[in-house]
Amino acid sequence: MEILIQALYTVSTTLLIPVMVGLLGLMAWVLVEVGGFIQEFVSRRRSSKRWQFFIEELQAKPNPPERAVVTRFFEATHYPGFLSIFAVGGRNLTSSSIHLGRLVASLEIDANSRLSRMSFGVRVGPILGLMGTLIPLGPALIGLASGNIQELARNLVVAFSTTVLGLFVGGVCYAISLARRRWYAQDLADIEYLYQCLFVTERRNHNAQESDDT
Repeated sequence: MEILIQALYTVSTTLLIPVMVGLLGLMAWVLVEVGGFIQEFVSRRRSSKRWQFFIEELQAKPNPPERAVVTRFFEATHYPGFLSIFAVGGRNLTSSSIHLGRLVASLEIDANSRLSRMSFGVRVGPILGLMGTLIPLGPALIGLASGNIQELARNLVVAFSTTVLGLFVGGVCYAISLARRRWYAQDLADIEYLYQCLFVTERRNHNAQESDDT
């Protein structure tokens, strides 16, 4: 039994360094993500007026709007978020519903991929923080039992510091995830709206022609 206890203690204390390195790496990554989030926020604020002007013009047209009106969307690129990517990537695909539909699907995958990065931070940050809290408690208790207050204090500092870092990483990633989830859902809804406006007339005309032929 003593051998098993010593083995568990050795393995757990050995994990402390990888946990601390992982937390510091996550902290650096989160700071980069915060910078990207701020840049994305500023970019969306600057480009939202162009999109609002276009969408108001589009909604003022008859239902469904003429194809030429919808395709004017692709003449500009300064739109918020995924709308800008859609405008650039779909500029030469407006004549094909299949190819443009594939672009829409790829943008949905890209949005989910970006959100999954934040989900990773939300989950892994607190996990590493909890591990960094529990691992030093063993040496801290040993130091307390032997009367080594300095060892006890050092391990408690490590435990509390890793807790704070882990919760900070998880909290920041969660906040960014909430904002981006709302942004991306709105972007994809707008892209789907444009796609429907672009091809709804074509589908109706095609169905009407098939009805006349029969």
